[in-house]
Amino acid sequence: MFCISASYKKTPLEARQGFAFSQEEQYIFTEKLIQDNIIKGGVILSTCNRSEIYFTGSSHSVEEVARNLALFKNTSDGNIKKYCLFYGGSRAASHLFNVTCGLDSMVLGEDEILRQVKEAYLAAFKAHHTDSELNIIFQDALNCAKSGKSKTRLSTTPVSIGTITANTIEKYIEENINKDNFPGKRVLVIGITGKTGGIVAKDLASKGIQVTGTTRKRGLSAGTWWQGSRLVEVISFEERYKYINQVCAIASATTSPHYTLTYNEYLKYAADNQKRLLIDLAVPYDIDRKLAGLQNIKLLDIDYFNTLSKENTNIKLGELGKAEETVKECVEDTMKKIYIRGFLASIKENTVLADKFNKEKWFSHMVYYLKDVLGSDGFKDVLERIYNKETNGGE
Repeated sequence: MFCISASYKKTPLEARQGFAFSQEEQYIFTEKLIQDNIIKGGVILSTCNRSEIYFTGSSHSVEEVARNLALFKNTSDGNIKKYCLFYGGSRAASHLFNVTCGLDSMVLGEDEILRQVKEAYLAAFKAHHTDSELNIIFQDALNCAKSGKSKTRLSTTPVSIGTITANTIEKYIEENINKDNFPGKRVLVIGITGKTGGIVAKDLASKGIQVTGTTRKRGLSAGTWWQGSRLVEVISFEERYKYINQVCAIASATTSPHYTLTYNEYLKYAADNQKRLLIDLAVPYDIDRKLAGLQNIKLLDIDYFNTLSKENTNIKLGELGKAEETVKECVEDTMKKIYIRGFLASIKENTVLADKFNKEKWFSHMVYYLKDVLGSDGFKDVLERIYNKETNGGE
C-alpha cells in the first residue's frame, strides 16, 4: 500500500482546501485511477485537516497518482511535491494506523478521526474500490484504534476548556440534581455563539442536558444555530436573569467589557436559594466575584480549568507511549498478514512448491513459526529467501 498525504503538518490551510475532495470527487478520482489501471484499489480520506489517498499498485503507481492528482485538482506537479508527504509499504500502514488512532491529529487522541476513516473506507468498499490488501489494512487499523481506546486514556482525557467545562457541569448535575428531575438539568450558557460557549453547549446537549444560551445577535434562533435541537434554546442576552431560577448551572464565556452577572441583579432574580454552579471562562471576569460568598453557590474560574487542561495534557503525553506501542504491535501483525498472503499467492502459482507446502507439514509449520518469532521486516526477508531457494535455487 502507498499513501500521498496533504495534512496540517506540512500543508497550510489555503493549500489544503485545494486538495480537499467531496464524496462525489472521491468516487470519480478513484474510479478513474482503477479504470486506467494506475492502481488496484484506493481509499480517499478528506477532512478539514488532511486529504490523503491510500492505494495499492506498483512502485510506478505513486508517480502516476501524483500526476493525476495535480491534473484533477488543477495544480502543479511542483505543488504536489512541495505540500504532500509520500509513504509506502509498512510506513504507509504505520501512517494510517497513527491517523486512525488519533496520534497524528492536532488534538492528540481525538475520536472524530476514527469515524472519518471508517466512513471513507466503507464508501470505497461499497464502491468496489478496495482490494484484499486495503481491506486487511483498513479493518486492522480500525480495530487497533478501538483496542487502543480501551488500553489508554488518550481519547477520554479532554484538553479543550469547553469540553472540560461540560464534563464538570455533568458531574455537578450527577452529584446534586435528582436524575429523574429532567427540568432541573438545565444550564444557562452566556455567549453560546462564541467558540468556547459553543463547545460547552454542544457537549452538554450531546450528554442529554438542556441548554439555554444567550446571544447578542438579533434574529438568531435555536433552529438556525443549532439545527433545531430540542435540547437547546437561544435567548437574547438581555433576558439572561429571567432564566436563573430555571437552571442549576451557569457558564459565561464572552468577551464583554462588563460583568454578565452582577451580585445585586443576581439576588433580585435568584430568590430560590438553590444550589447552583457558576463558571466564569472569561478574561477579565464575566461574573461578579461577590457571588462566591453566597450560600449554595460554587464559583469556578478560567484558572481552575486551565489547570485541569494542563494536567490532562500531561496525562495524554504519559499515555502516548502506550498508544504508540499498541500501534507498533498492530502494524507488525498486519504487515505479517500481508507478507504471508503474498507468499501463499506466489507459491500457488508454482505446482511443486504448492504441493510441498500442503503435503510436508513441517514446511508450513516452519513458515508460521517464523511469522510468530520474527519482526515483520525479518519475516518478509525470510519469505523472499525461501521462495527464491525453492523455485530457482537462489539464496
